[in-house]
Amino acid sequence: MPNDPVRTRIRELLWKREINMRQASIAIGRNVSYLHGFLERGTPKVLSHKDAEALATLLDCDAAKLHHAERPHRRKRRAGARTRRPASPAGYTAPVAAIPEVEVEAAAGPAALAEYFVTETARWFLPEGMIRYEGGAAPDAVRLLRVRGVSMEPELSEGDRLLVDTSRKVPAAGEMFVLWDGNGLVVKRVERVAGEAPGLRLKSTNPDYADYTAPAGDVHVVGKVLWTVRRV
Repeated sequence: MPNDPVRTRIRELLWKREINMRQASIAIGRNVSYLHGFLERGTPKVLSHKDAEALATLLDCDAAKLHHAERPHRRKRRAGARTRRPASPAGYTAPVAAIPEVEVEAAAGPAALAEYFVTETARWFLPEGMIRYEGGAAPDAVRLLRVRGVSMEPELSEGDRLLVDTSRKVPAAGEMFVLWDGNGLVVKRVERVAGEAPGLRLKSTNPDYADYTAPAGDVHVVGKVLWTVRRV
């Protein structure tokens, strides 16, 4: 499909917001391949006003910039020609949840994710059913956090995003949690440590980083990691 200003603008906005065509299609209430067809195959030739408005809201831009200056001419139907009902589009539509991606201040301490220590940097529109039924989480309890550092390499890399269920506060052995360890916000696999000084054993994937034990009184669990979002 030859590029035109509207399609080029949409591609650039999707890239800047780090939203793929599938996610955007679902977010505006269309089937999963709708925007791929529009951007790559030219079907439909122009966006409807409803779709342009929904896409503009998702991409935080002026809807007028997503409209073509001229609409294509409609081909005249021959007299007596039968009208065929178009086939149902492939794929499905599903409700989406707006998940905040947040930046937590370094000085947050045990109050990590409290409103006054958090800045929302973006919103991700994810299928609600995936979060509820695959992740077992309520969408309003889920946050996206960006990985900092390399202690979990190669399992996690700097810049990866973590989908975190903030309602899950009780660590289970071997599971990955985001927590405040007394010094900073970290993501680790955990093991409980019993005895006179109970705590959590925090385990890194990178062999250059030693495991360590954080006293129970110093640990504040932010939530359980449901999924990792990373570029390939």
